[in-house]
Amino acid sequence: MNENYAKWEKDVLKSLETLKEELDQNPKAKGLYNGFHVWYSKFIEEPEIMFIGINPGNGNPNNSGGIEVKPSYQMSYLEYLDGENPTYTIARDTIKAFTKAGYTEEEIRDLLNNKSVKTNFHYIITNKQGDISKCLNALGKGRFTEYWGQSFNWTGKLLGILKPKVIICEGKGIFKEMAENMTGNENSVWENDCGYFQEGETTFLGYERVYSNMKNIDAFSELIREYIKNK
Repeated sequence: MNENYAKWEKDVLKSLETLKEELDQNPKAKGLYNGFHVWYSKFIEEPEIMFIGINPGNGNPNNSGGIEVKPSYQMSYLEYLDGENPTYTIARDTIKAFTKAGYTEEEIRDLLNNKSVKTNFHYIITNKQGDISKCLNALGKGRFTEYWGQSFNWTGKLLGILKPKVIICEGKGIFKEMAENMTGNENSVWENDCGYFQEGETTFLGYERVYSNMKNIDAFSELIREYIKNK
């Protein structure tokens, strides 16, 4: 395992354990979260694609209230392809977008499971995105801002360790986070409910969501075709 990653994982686990102790002692906060989950894929250095969402929802099958920081044995989207999780909406739409971009199912399986990683900007599991700030601020004013800073630093360090070729932002909110805060890029483009920009050697793509549904699959499939398939 990469030494820098091993240190990163240790630091994340220690911080989350400390935070969990606080949350579990506060009834309001405890009622708004259900654990922490970092990875939805294997650990792969220099992946073709890195998928980043905002945070895990309660649809997460591992929402046991615990902390899971270890990489998974496979990309979670394969659960949809294998018929194990037919209601996994974001997986369904992602696979549909890659199919429309010209990938076969075999190519999608290989790309997702062997050449891609998946995580979130925030690791805390909540029912709704708005519950993240409610949960953290139940501990005291400004605690969400403090947690956001941790998430920002963890994500930035992870990007530096992994060095992905393409980052797919799973929602407009995380796309803006990457463009405005993480990179400070002033040349990002957002049109047809999708966005893209280049920062160094990394291409950032993103799409608008309505809950877990991709708003414009056709437009996003064209970005996949241009920036991933035809590269």
